[in-house]
Amino acid sequence: MQLHVHLIGVGGAGMSALARLYLASGAVVTGSDASGSPVLDDLRALGAVIAVGHDAAHVAPCLASGRRLVVASSAVPASNPELAAARAVGAPWMKHAEALATFVNDRKGIAVAGTHGKTTTTAMVTVALRAGGLDPSFQVGGELVDLDTSASIGSGDAMVVEADEFDRRFVALAPEIAVITNVEPEHFECYASDAEMEDAFVAFLDRVKPGGAVVASRGAGPARGEQLDRLLQRAGLSARDVEVVRYASASDAHPGDWTLRDYRPDGEGSTFAVTPAGGVPITCRLAVPGAHNAMNMLGAAAAASRAGVPPEVSITALATFRGVRRRYQVIAEGPVRVVEDYAHHPTEVRATLTAARASRPRGRLWAVFQPHLRVRTERLFDDFVAVLASADRVVLADVYSPAGREPDGVYRGSRELVVALRAAHPGVHADHARSDEAVVNAVVNHVAPGDLVVVMGAGPIDRVGREIARRL
Repeated sequence: MQLHVHLIGVGGAGMSALARLYLASGAVVTGSDASGSPVLDDLRALGAVIAVGHDAAHVAPCLASGRRLVVASSAVPASNPELAAARAVGAPWMKHAEALATFVNDRKGIAVAGTHGKTTTTAMVTVALRAGGLDPSFQVGGELVDLDTSASIGSGDAMVVEADEFDRRFVALAPEIAVITNVEPEHFECYASDAEMEDAFVAFLDRVKPGGAVVASRGAGPARGEQLDRLLQRAGLSARDVEVVRYASASDAHPGDWTLRDYRPDGEGSTFAVTPAGGVPITCRLAVPGAHNAMNMLGAAAAASRAGVPPEVSITALATFRGVRRRYQVIAEGPVRVVEDYAHHPTEVRATLTAARASRPRGRLWAVFQPHLRVRTERLFDDFVAVLASADRVVLADVYSPAGREPDGVYRGSRELVVALRAAHPGVHADHARSDEAVVNAVVNHVAPGDLVVVMGAGPIDRVGREIARRL
């Protein structure tokens, strides 16, 4: 009997990718989301029946099926009428993480975790394994530009997935290989303390299958890897015969088994050398910009090597990797270049603006930023001020805070960020724009030929970026 799956909140990156996996597996897929989007249109084109808005009627066909399953996004409250209807009749239901685990845990799973870089690294591992002939299944939290999808079922026995620490989602996974790009304080709406988040990462590491491997960076950000070192020590991996492979830049204080050295920006990309564990240096070229992406490539090649792909094969394939949508994606070329990026944490904003500056724009560097969550903005307020100051012009949209996502409280927002920016960095021209139209006008009315506009944020700021690109 054919499985009928209904996904509540199907428009999100993780849920839409899960819908693609179910469709590829032959299931009947229905779903709903609070608002329409191109993502929903794409799923409809693949055969899913998607409704806009939430109503118990939307889940009724699934509940009438003989073989049924309801999957809810972590953002869906228990009061959601579709979830309530499913629970009222005792229909099986699970959250996104549990559903994803049903695809991963019986395969040779490669799960990529970390505060930053996991989406791009997951995509890179996927590309490397495909180049090595392994044809993995995969689920990425964004669409690969080269493959025009975020998920697929392959013919091989490996599966590459993004392992999200939000809401402890990654603890449902049991991979053979875990990759950790870095660990910094994050998701303050989920974790009451840094120690609580560390506990979640340890729980994820404890899920790595005996005889597997953990591929971990030497860390990034202010802590320089100290938090990640502590997590690896706590996990007791050697007792389960889990190998630990470290990767690092040659400039790091501690060496790695895999090492990157001689990094040089090269137009929109970079060149550098990679020395695999026990191997000889390999000269590399990467088409996507930024030292952070070179490190992502290093981690991906190390993980692919552990899965059986020779380093030379991975590195050759990744040289032409074109990235993931909304990760330093150029959306307008011309007298003014417009780039959009998913950066929403100070470390990510810094990396994105550093990559933009390294591309040597002829004019000014613009940071058009929508802070994501009031609690994150408050907790990392001073860090945001510091990293945004690296731009010449800053335009801040109001903080994006989905209803019910974070605790109530009194928080500083975009207006206060602009005040602090102007006070601490008088040379930076900063504005607060309270609507999408105001953000667009603040840019298009003042840009000049040679300027580079970087639109950043994890919320709906992407529609503002597209409108800026259209008008320019």
